[in-house]
Amino acid sequence: MRVGFSDYNDGDARKNSFLSAEKRTPVFPHQVHGSEVAVVEDQTNHNPYECDALVTRLPGIPIGVRVADCVPIALYANSFSGPALAVVHAGWRGIRDGVIGNAAEQMAQYGCHELRAIVGPHISADEYEFGTRDLAQMVTLIGERAASFTKDGLPALDLRAAVEETLSRSSVIIDHQVARCTAQDPRYWSHRANGDNQRFALVAEIRLLQ
Repeated sequence: MRVGFSDYNDGDARKNSFLSAEKRTPVFPHQVHGSEVAVVEDQTNHNPYECDALVTRLPGIPIGVRVADCVPIALYANSFSGPALAVVHAGWRGIRDGVIGNAAEQMAQYGCHELRAIVGPHISADEYEFGTRDLAQMVTLIGERAASFTKDGLPALDLRAAVEETLSRSSVIIDHQVARCTAQDPRYWSHRANGDNQRFALVAEIRLLQ
């Protein structure tokens, strides 16, 4: 597997020029902050996917999600028929509605076992003030770990804890987390902190050994 996270120096992931020097342009979905998962079976310039997670079993097709505070997650595992890979855009609504579990379930349907994950940069609880009504809903779904406070002492959602708990419930082991806050680290764009319209990206690909 090859898993990578772009940053400011790589340019805006929303532009057609993003990673244009690569041999293959990544397949990105039209993200809607939902829970739908699409299976990528070929690479096409016409992107029909309206969802927040992509899954593929085909080597050589890079798939990705765009983010600017939400949590980018790569899931990967082996099955008897070969490796499988998923990329997930996990905002609070997607986490609430089950996008992580749905991606893991799709991989399980392929016969994958021992799912593993890499979690990318996202906004920290220190910077993520959150409405009390929505926070209470997330606590009901995820547990008390989801609730935190900002650096100013205001109610906050802890996306990292919410993702960790949700992955654990799907029996996914986290291999690595990029512990960087998009609202504090100048290498990343942040919609919440700066109102940025630009995006960085998670791009992943199955690569078979030669």
